[in-house]
Amino acid sequence: MSEFEVLIENARVVDGSGKTPYVGSIGVRGGKVAALGEVKGDAVKVVDATGLYATPGFIDAHSHGDGTILFYPKCDNYVRQGVTTFVGGQCGGSPAPVGEMSGLPGLTRDYIQELEPHKYYPEKTVFPIEEVNALMKEKFGWNITWKTMADWFEVVESKGVSMNCAPLVGHGTVRLKVLENDYKRHSTKEEQEQMEALIREAMDQGCIGMSSGLDYDPSVWAHMDEINGHVAILKDYKDSVYAPHWRRTGRRREVKFGDTRSNKVDGLMESINTCRVTGVPTHLAHLTPGWRLVPEGNDMMEEMNLRTTLKFIDDAREEGMELTYDSMPWFILGGFSVMPYLSSLLTPWLREQGSRERFSEWLKVPDYRKEVQDAISGGRWFIRLAYNPNTNPQWAENIWVVKHKSPGCDDKTVAMIAKEREKSWMETFFDLICEDPDGRGVAVGVAESGNFPWKPYRALFFQHPVFALSLDQSVVDHTRQQETPPYSMPGINPFSAFVGFLIKFVREMKLFTIEEAVRKISTNAAEQHYLKGKGKILPGYDADITVFDLDGLKVLGDPIEPRRYPKGIEHVFVNGTAVVEKGQHTGTTPGKIVKRST
Repeated sequence: MSEFEVLIENARVVDGSGKTPYVGSIGVRGGKVAALGEVKGDAVKVVDATGLYATPGFIDAHSHGDGTILFYPKCDNYVRQGVTTFVGGQCGGSPAPVGEMSGLPGLTRDYIQELEPHKYYPEKTVFPIEEVNALMKEKFGWNITWKTMADWFEVVESKGVSMNCAPLVGHGTVRLKVLENDYKRHSTKEEQEQMEALIREAMDQGCIGMSSGLDYDPSVWAHMDEINGHVAILKDYKDSVYAPHWRRTGRRREVKFGDTRSNKVDGLMESINTCRVTGVPTHLAHLTPGWRLVPEGNDMMEEMNLRTTLKFIDDAREEGMELTYDSMPWFILGGFSVMPYLSSLLTPWLREQGSRERFSEWLKVPDYRKEVQDAISGGRWFIRLAYNPNTNPQWAENIWVVKHKSPGCDDKTVAMIAKEREKSWMETFFDLICEDPDGRGVAVGVAESGNFPWKPYRALFFQHPVFALSLDQSVVDHTRQQETPPYSMPGINPFSAFVGFLIKFVREMKLFTIEEAVRKISTNAAEQHYLKGKGKILPGYDADITVFDLDGLKVLGDPIEPRRYPKGIEHVFVNGTAVVEKGQHTGTTPGKIVKRST
């Protein structure tokens, strides 16, 4: 019998402790790191890692992968960029608890029209479980069979998945279980007690903490006494964490032309105060600058925005709060999200007409065009703030045309094209859809994108010692595209963000040493969420290991086809089993639910 199941030889080991990398070998036995350094003994599998780095498997500190992991159990987009664990159940949404009513999990949301036809937004958030399951059975061949988080854990591990999931219970999911569709109000004391029982049940079953989504239904309607009271429950559970999607935008509905946008910093301070009054370790989700600047893009103002936001974090920590955060790497890969079609931003009318071609023909009709414009300005249809004509005076500067039939349009913003044509931004946007129904676009936020020359201050969030990298994305593969309007597809970040981080900040800018970067892409997230056995390569730790060629890392996705896996991630081990070999998925499914340490 071999001494080790896996022996990774001659690697440049970065163990996550902050220690300088050393050349050595890693012996794996029973899914754990069993030996390090000059390792002697035979092994079932030997990997020659000469010239390659071996680091703890990367950890996504904020993921919605739990919503799609049963649809994509191989987790290709994550493991093929070296990510072995994600923290799920974010923004107030978790797979359970489920009652007689349920939301639509994962890809099932693509077909919500079949349960509740609507033009702008559905009135309901949850539906009878029988209707949800009938739809899932028809589209995907399987059903929701779980009621509790423990049930869901069993379903996931029985099915087999290729990476680990550390689950939070979602306050929004709990609230929907109790209030169902009657959630646009404050809850009663009795209802809060029912929610408390459900939160305790999930924590007892192994959840690592609780999340909230304070911009989203149903939690946006909750009084802060309810939120704080439910966060305080976590004090009874050692090594647990609260992860708020803090109030950044307010409810994303009925935002009319001229409406004042919410003050982001108020929402940030609100969640910091929850940490203060409850004493619960708090990990702020996808931190962004505390103020929206109009106009965006002034370097001095943008830098102070970042520095002042971070000072709130530092002040809270000096006060004694256990406060950390994650942030997304929009600055690194151009900061864009794929629409993917210009018409995708106008989903209600695209869906109404049934095809991009038919919609583009109707948009040529003057009174129809005015109807669309009036509905947008009247707040009937919400477009994300970065490119919302009602609230962002720079909206057309944030929409880039990347592929279009009309000459001279590619790689220009709608604002640029409008200036050339001497037309209004909105008329130009509509004209571009009419001229090419299949015209492709991406959307960015000016201050958070690569539209300006790189300046050192853009890395301030990443340089902070308590930062952890996050994607705010789902588990998918290279085939993912919504079959129904708006035909959405994932961008580059879900496939390459961790690789992009290493390329940008370690290899090119040399802003971080490799050992510093590993803390930010693995160790910090493990420590901040109390993930025992994760985030380091030390004896007794889980053998979640990513082996990569730093010099050979390359992002292959682009705005036209973002769904490409990166190069340079050579081997990935999850709980001691090879999931990626020589850059290719092995098909194995050794992932586990990472439960709260007790």
